Amino acid sequence: MKKLFATAFLCSCITLTFAQTLTRDDITDKGGYGENKLKNAPKKVYIASFRTFFHVMASADASSIGGSYKGNTKTSMTVAISGVDTPDFMEITNAAYKKFTDDLKAKGYEILTADDAAKSDEYTDWIKKEGGQVSYAQVPGYVSAVPSGYSYFIKKETKKGREKSSFLDKSPKISRDLEGAIVIDVNFAFPFLDMKTASSNMIGFSSVKAKVDFELGTAFGQDGMAAVIYPSMFKFVSSEGMGKDAILNVRLKGEGFDIEAPVFKDKKFKEMTAASMNSSPNYYGIIFQNNVKVNVSHYAECDGALYKQEALRLMNEFTDHALTIFYDYAKK
Repeated sequence: MKKLFATAFLCSCITLTFAQTLTRDDITDKGGYGENKLKNAPKKVYIASFRTFFHVMASADASSIGGSYKGNTKTSMTVAISGVDTPDFMEITNAAYKKFTDDLKAKGYEILTADDAAKSDEYTDWIKKEGGQVSYAQVPGYVSAVPSGYSYFIKKETKKGREKSSFLDKSPKISRDLEGAIVIDVNFAFPFLDMKTASSNMIGFSSVKAKVDFELGTAFGQDGMAAVIYPSMFKFVSSEGMGKDAILNVRLKGEGFDIEAPVFKDKKFKEMTAASMNSSPNYYGIIFQNNVKVNVSHYAECDGALYKQEALRLMNEFTDHALTIFYDYAKK
């Protein structure tokens, strides 16, 4: 009996460890203004954007220059996720969007479409796009998805397919054009990898380390010299007129929220290269090479079913908290 109790207790502890929930304490609604004015808005919303970002690949290089005494080194690493694919990302995105819109409808909100929003002057000459597709061009290393059956507007699209909107936030003006309807923008991002490089010309080595984690956080990349950043967030905007805006921002506290569920098989990858020299130091784990460029590829294997389950759970919990905050401000 004691053995059975101990086993049951251990299983319970493991379940609790793997099921850390996203709580209200993990979220902040600071950064907006006039949020209480949301109660003056009609029960109409326009979802201007709803996009998910799933980190699927990252790479890094490190090098050292040793001169005539020691050779040059270069270490490269590319890590790609395996176990989930684009249909899974679409499935997660569609399920999260359905929950979000179903909740709004259940509270009596009318959801305006892109066709309704097209009457806003702010969308003159903008491009209307249809959801149900994934893109590799929005943030380097990420697959981005937009829900099926959902339409939205973009200002322009680059030759590589990167979508761009206006530099200035047009939400207040769009809200006024839609008779005060609340304009909503939603992002969910799942980075899975943090890479660090190190090198020493004096010692003659270079290294790349990768830490694998599962979290709801921020999609980050570079578009030329410009940073591309999409944090997980909800934004609700309504305007009664010039200078009478209400803006509610709901974001995660800190850099992100990670959980201990065994989504990924491996947690760390490491590659190092050192130049040959007359007397080699005893650095553990260093591979000694003679002016050799090392190219290494790794696959971060994940439990596909668990990845989908936990990603959707985090999105739904974040949605519940964001909408609860919104409903409190919008209460008549």
